[in-house]
Amino acid sequence: MLPRCGRAVFTTMKAIFIIALLFGMGCRAQTPIKSLYEDDTDISGAYYKDLYNDLDNFVGTWKYTDGTTSLTITLEKREMQVFNNGKNHYYADFLVGEYKYIENGVEIINTLPRLTSNIINPWNFNIVGNIIVGPNSQYCLNCGPNDRKVVLGFNDPTRDIFGFEPEMIFQRADDGSTQKLRLIFRNLGSRMSKFGETTLSPYTSYNIPFGEYLLVKQ
Repeated sequence: MLPRCGRAVFTTMKAIFIIALLFGMGCRAQTPIKSLYEDDTDISGAYYKDLYNDLDNFVGTWKYTDGTTSLTITLEKREMQVFNNGKNHYYADFLVGEYKYIENGVEIINTLPRLTSNIINPWNFNIVGNIIVGPNSQYCLNCGPNDRKVVLGFNDPTRDIFGFEPEMIFQRADDGSTQKLRLIFRNLGSRMSKFGETTLSPYTSYNIPFGEYLLVKQ
């Protein structure tokens, strides 16, 4: 199944969200409900709902710790958010999140306070998405029949690296009664110059290093 919302292209999504919000006001009463996980159609006016509550398994505050280095991520579920893919307008459930990264005891970046802000557009969060993948996906080749992963887009508000396509892949990795998330943070793009410019971004990485993290629920 192809991801309905694709990777998070934050600038584009922010712009079309406002148009979709105006277009969709007053239409919810007639909205057909579709499965966010199973249905890969794009039906204008539909609501792609997390019917099996897969997104709920990732909600909460999670923390990776290695000595004095730590990564804290908080994920929240937002239901029935307006979405527009450029062709069709519909509603969907999303995960949104923010993060804090401390390296060798020094706080490098902290966007967690944004979760308490009055942000309406889900694409204004620095972690956002709703791609749920199972054993039939290239993201989940070794998954069991009931395993689910989520693929979320990532943004670093202090480092705009044109051409990068960062994504965060989360999977539950519980150990007994301890709830854990395995995170693969990777980039699928390459640094490029913006249209009409000849220089590249001075950054070659984000404040959070790419790699694999095992986070424990707090």
